[in-house]
Amino acid sequence: MKKTGFTLAEVLITLTIIGVVAMMTLPALMNNVQEQQAKTGLKKGLNTLTEAAQMTQAVDGFDYASIKTASSTNSAAEAQSLAGLLKARTQYDAKKTYDKELTDGTAKNLVDTAAGNYVIFFRDGSAVSYPNGIVANNTNAVLDNDGLAHGFGVVYDINGEKKPNLLSNCLGHTNDNAQNATNDHSGTCGDKTKRVIRDQFGVRLRGGFAQPNGAAARWAMEN
Repeated sequence: MKKTGFTLAEVLITLTIIGVVAMMTLPALMNNVQEQQAKTGLKKGLNTLTEAAQMTQAVDGFDYASIKTASSTNSAAEAQSLAGLLKARTQYDAKKTYDKELTDGTAKNLVDTAAGNYVIFFRDGSAVSYPNGIVANNTNAVLDNDGLAHGFGVVYDINGEKKPNLLSNCLGHTNDNAQNATNDHSGTCGDKTKRVIRDQFGVRLRGGFAQPNGAAARWAMEN
């Protein structure tokens, strides 16, 4: 009786073909997974920031358009600062957010990053960074066509301290130097070759809402 089967050469050729196909498709698959995770993280963050402002408006009568102080310390003056609003209405991580433990009732400062921004870390691992000095003023209080104050921009990071810490953009920028050279809000993410969706997104805080700010953040919300 004659037996049939594969020769060693045929098996090796088949495995080689499978390996080549896997190498060609794996990067695209990983990128799609990364994009989906980033989009989910952004949507969750926008919901958290919106709920924080709307609850503060309902309870205390102010929201993002009413920020009165740029205080960055854990003190009474911070109550109507951005830090105070987020601390009161979100599950924030005090140990990461502040640079020392509050053990004697004295004020402690927000961590100041190398970029000159303050950062609020949340317990889910995400974070919001913003420049010191955010207050309600003539610039961010001007009403846009939809009747909401123009507001001010912050950066939402879906995984906080973890890498890559890169602002999502539609300009093909994949390194920090390129990111710092522009605000990365222009371009169109319809071009896959230029779409870089990573862990950071531009967000605009307007009245009682948090909205995507920039082409990449808008694409992530709409797709």
